[in-house]
Amino acid sequence: MKTPVLEIDQPTPSTMTLEAYFDFEYRSTTKHEFWNGQIRAMSYTSPNHGRIQTNIMDELAACMKAQGCTRYTSDRMVLIPECNKVFYPDVMIICGAEQFEQYKKNMKATLNPSVIIEILSDTTEQEDKIDKWMCYRIIPHLQQYLMVHQNTVSIHSYRRKGDREWDYSYAEHPEEQIMVQDCVLRLNEVYRGVELPSL
Repeated sequence: MKTPVLEIDQPTPSTMTLEAYFDFEYRSTTKHEFWNGQIRAMSYTSPNHGRIQTNIMDELAACMKAQGCTRYTSDRMVLIPECNKVFYPDVMIICGAEQFEQYKKNMKATLNPSVIIEILSDTTEQEDKIDKWMCYRIIPHLQQYLMVHQNTVSIHSYRRKGDREWDYSYAEHPEEQIMVQDCVLRLNEVYRGVELPSL
């Protein structure tokens, strides 16, 4: 089930410009994504989602810091101008100087993520696998996209090989690990404390 389009008074979602979205989001007390003229309220996240997100951030902390990379959770938006979309990735990593679209002093959207990680849920899985991936892969600076299942041990990774080429790999056992850039992400740490109904 897709998240519903938010009904707002001004302007209508079908005609909302990116600038109007930024203005709306700046004043909003909750977060919304921008889908080519429409805005969608961010969906509820489960306890599993939160634990996995925290575990990933902790597991990558030291290695990413050593490489000069900055990690963000879903409080930082990414703008993909070619798609006319704005998303809040579950985990976003920026290596090097950040490039961003500045809207107001305390509000900006990242343009050059190096790594994006989405934690899949029943309501967002198809969007993350298809719609968002189709946008993410055209970000020039993006080097890797990972999709992490929250109800089973499974991580899928796409690493940039060329302009239109990506290497695909996956890991599906707790004793396995998967590389995030040059950092090791151990699945037993990613899923530490997570309740897995499939096991």
